[in-house]
Amino acid sequence: MYIKKSILLLFLFVLVVYLMGCFPASRTEKDESESETTEENTEITDVEEADGVKILNIAETEQANEMYSPEKDSAYLYWLNNKLILLNGSTKCNIFALNVLFKSGFKTPTTNALTRDLVDTEKFTDIFPVVAIKDATKAKKGDLIVWNGHVIIFESLTKIKSDLYAMAWWAGTQQSDNGDNIKNNVCYGKYKLIGYYVVRRPVKK
Repeated sequence: MYIKKSILLLFLFVLVVYLMGCFPASRTEKDESESETTEENTEITDVEEADGVKILNIAETEQANEMYSPEKDSAYLYWLNNKLILLNGSTKCNIFALNVLFKSGFKTPTTNALTRDLVDTEKFTDIFPVVAIKDATKAKKGDLIVWNGHVIIFESLTKIKSDLYAMAWWAGTQQSDNGDNIKNNVCYGKYKLIGYYVVRRPVKK
């Protein structure tokens, strides 16, 4: 009888050890499987690329705002607490660009910066670092390309024959609205890269 009890206890002990040994192994295998699935499904995202896409998406949305049309001689500066200013016929390209950057979560000036201010490489270096001068090959999505008199929001480069163009967003086109790529005087299209210009990169807030 004593031997039978001992054998029974030994059997129960071995059974308990075996079962206790199995559960952690099962959970570990499941955890590893879940971990592998998570790693396979996780996309590696280029933060700068994602930021640029966000700026371009906001530009497309902002194109629907009628305040950029030539019929409106005033505009709200989002980055200056929605300050309303009268334009007296002047262009709105700088206002469009800075409004888009503000809505996209990027730093903006504390003044109504005109294109002559934005093209000055000694100004706004903390919020719009200069990444190139007369060299758009270094531009990334969402960068500003600025001339003394105009500014566009860069998307990509394209070449036609020997001329270099930027696919970009800007306000103040000379073409009429067509209900397609030009609405409210805001254009998405090709802009020829000639003359002196500066490429500036927005900085996140």
